[in-house]
Formats: sequence, structure tokens, C-alpha cells
Amino acid sequence: MRILVVHHGRLPAPGQPASGGAIRAWHLGRGLSLAGHEVHWLARDQDQPGGFASPADLVRKARALQPQALLCVQLEDAPALAALDLPLAVDLYAPRLLEAPFEGRLASAAPATLAALGAGDVFLVSSERQGWSWLGVLALAGVDVRRDPTLRVPIASAESPRRRWPTSPVFVGGGGDWAWADPRPDLARVLAILDAHGTGEVRWYGPAELPDHPRLKRLGTVGWDELLSAYAGASVALDLWVQHPERELALGFRHADYLAAGLPVLTRPGGAVSEVLGEAAWTGELPTLLEQVLADHAAGGAELRRRSKAARELAQARSPLACVQPLLSWLAAPQSHRAPKGPLLDLAALSLRAARAEAQAEHANDLMARAEAEALAKRAEVAELTARLQQQSGVVERLSRSIDEVAGFKREAIAVLGLRAQGLETSSAEAIAQVEALRADVQKKNAEVQDLADERARLEEELRLARVERAELDGLRADLRRLQAELSAGESLRQRLEEYLAAARQEAIRLARRRWF
Repeated sequence: MRILVVHHGRLPAPGQPASGGAIRAWHLGRGLSLAGHEVHWLARDQDQPGGFASPADLVRKARALQPQALLCVQLEDAPALAALDLPLAVDLYAPRLLEAPFEGRLASAAPATLAALGAGDVFLVSSERQGWSWLGVLALAGVDVRRDPTLRVPIASAESPRRRWPTSPVFVGGGGDWAWADPRPDLARVLAILDAHGTGEVRWYGPAELPDHPRLKRLGTVGWDELLSAYAGASVALDLWVQHPERELALGFRHADYLAAGLPVLTRPGGAVSEVLGEAAWTGELPTLLEQVLADHAAGGAELRRRSKAARELAQARSPLACVQPLLSWLAAPQSHRAPKGPLLDLAALSLRAARAEAQAEHANDLMARAEAEALAKRAEVAELTARLQQQSGVVERLSRSIDEVAGFKREAIAVLGLRAQGLETSSAEAIAQVEALRADVQKKNAEVQDLADERARLEEELRLARVERAELDGLRADLRRLQAELSAGESLRQRLEEYLAAARQEAIRLARRRWF
């Protein structure tokens, strides 16, 4: 069977945050696909390319896909889908009417909900308690509740990431910043107890505004896959003791994620969370539970591991295919519980039309106010431009007068220049002759300059040669002085030799005389 799942929000993808409605649509479609059905998802154009932009556009796009059954996750889209006259399952996983007063939109949510209930053939609820809470509203919408018009389709768990155990206690929590659930008082109690023991930290995911604390890490909104991995590395999850309708009726999407990550959940007894989770829920008074968790963690974490195993087993039992079994049975032989037309539905439809008309009127009034504000601004701009135009007109007039004056001056200048031109024409021949004479004189002077340059080059060459000859002469003079010095030294030596020879002769003569005499 070809089934179309209509939802709001972007379907889960790696690295991308995912809203509860989109996760619900993904798990429902995934379960149907695993059962052999051909599943198509369709969201708003603001959520996915090619999505629908209006109820009429939703009908056109849905009809083009030629489905055989419809699953509407966001109930306000149900009245438009009813026009296709196909088996229509409307998902009531969230307590819209209980949430609306906290958000100040009950006047619009009530008729929209009744119109959606009047359009559905069967209705999905995520728990038995949630089914009970809707029965009265279904009856009010004209649905025959003598046969149960609801199907118990729990919120499924994702595929389990690998479990990691931290060395010190890590508590995780989070969720949307809901008007009906303020986590700050109980979170302050948790942090005070951790401070008293000097260990542990809380990691909070989601957009809630929380005070600064050294043991509190506010991690904001992260991708769904990253969130599941972070949960798998914590010790335990916190389901704080805030009293609000959602916790009394069914599990939230974060509880299903806690189970997938193998996280035991600290919660109060008697609520839907403790009723559904069983051993995966650690119930009791908050201070006592924290003491037990810290003591067990310090002793090795045997109880934490036992409850973690229970959480994993419950997550496996809440797989997408297991959760959609009631829906599969209905699709095999669809029976309609669609409400007959009645006064209450007519009033709801009338109220919806009135609400839409009021919204359109408010939008029109807003457009009118903006148009009037723009008109006033334009009038002010026109007045300013008019003043500037008048100012510019005066400037143009002054410029015109100036141009006339300049034109007269130009005419006078042209006349004067004309006279001067005539005088120049008569003397131009003389000027040309003078120029020719000057050109000849310049050529003569250039020739003389060239001769002088040649003479200068010759003289510089002769000077260079003279400097070379002078250097050679200086060398010869040095050699002469050296030879003269050597000659003087030789003459002195000759004189000493002569004196020595003379003395030797005298000594020889003296010796000869002594021999003979």
C-alpha cells in the first residue's frame, strides 16, 4: 500500500536537530516501510524543498502522489486531507488542548482540534493514559467512542548507540522551553546535592534558559545523532519533578532517546514515565535518588548497569516496526470512526473560519497600518523633495543668468581673439623666417658642439696616454735612484778595498824589510 505521512519539521538527518513531530513521522514511516508498505513523507515548504504552502496546496501535492492511505502527524492538517476521501489516521501523540492554555492559544486550538477529530477515521495515541484523556474530546467532536477509535502506537526508540561509562557521575536532561514546565527549581536542588558531595555534573540539552553554575553545562540544541551519542556517555537521565499534563499522560521523545542510549531515568513515582519504564525508571524522592546514584557510582555502578540493561531491552521492544503493529492491523481493513456532521462540528468550522477571518483582518489591519505609515513617510519625502525642487529652481535661475553672462563674455573674447588672429597672420611669415634662421643657427651650433666633443675626446685620450707615460717615467726614476744608491755603495766598497790593498802593500813591504834586515 502506498501511504503518505504528512508532518511538520525536517526529518532526522546527520548533524541536524530534529523536532518531536518530525521524529514521530520518521519512526511511523520507518515502521510502515519495514512492514512492506511504500511510504512517502510530505512536510511544509518551510521544512523541506517541494513541501506544501497552504491547505489547498497540501491537497494538490498529496493527490499527485496518489496514496492509498494517509497518516497525519500534525492534526491541524487533517481537515484538508479529508477532502481526498482516503483512509485517514490522525496522530494525537501530544496533548494539544492541555498545552494551549499555557501558550495563550486555546481559543484557536480548540476549534482546530475539533475539526481535525471530525476529519479522522482513526486516531493514534502513544499510551493508554493518553487514549483516556482524548476519549472525552473525541466524543465532544461527535466521534462514536462506543468502539475505541484510538490505536496505541507508542513513541519508538532510535537505534542504540554504543554505551560508554563516565569516570565521574554525569546527569543529563533537557527538552523544549515549555511554558508549562519550569525545570529550574528541581535542577537547583540537584546541583546543590552534587556540590555537597563534591562530585558530578549536569549536562543540559535544549533551549531552556538556566542560571550559571560550575557543575551545569548548557549545551543547547545539537544534532539528533550527536545527542544520542552524548546520552550514551552519561550515567543517568533526569526527569525532574515538574507537575504538568504531559508527564501524567505519556512518555516524551527524550525519554525514548534515553532508553535508546541505555540511560536509567530518575523520576517520581506514580507518573506515566515510571509506569511505562519499569526497571529502567529509578523512582523515589529526588534527594534520596541522588544519594543512591552517587553511592552506586562510587561502588562501581552495579545498579546503574542493571537498570541500563533494562533500558536497552525496553528500547529494543519499542522499535519502529513493533510500535506500528496496531496501525498495520487497521490498514489491513480500515474502519472509519469519522464524526458525522453535527452542530458542534459546524460551530468548530465556523469558529475556524472566524479565526482565519480575524487573522486575515489583523493581517490586513497590519498591512493598512504599515501602508499608512509608509504613506506618511512618502508625504514627508514629497514635501522635502518639493522644498529641494524649489531651492533647485532658484539655483537654476541663477545659473541661467550666469550662463548668459558667460555667453556675452565669450562673444567679446571671440571678437578680441579674432583681431589678434589677424595680427598674428600678418606676422606669421616673419616668424617663420626667423624660425628658419634660428634652425640653421642651431644646426651650426650643433656641429660646433660635436667638434668640441670630438676634440675633448681626443684631449682626454692624450691626457690618459700622458698619465701612462708619466707613470712609466716615475718607474724609471725610481730604478735610477736605486742604481745610484747601488753605485754609491759600490764606490764606497771600492774605496775600502783600495785602502785595504794599500794597507796590505805597506804591511808586505814592512815584512819584507824585516826579513832582509
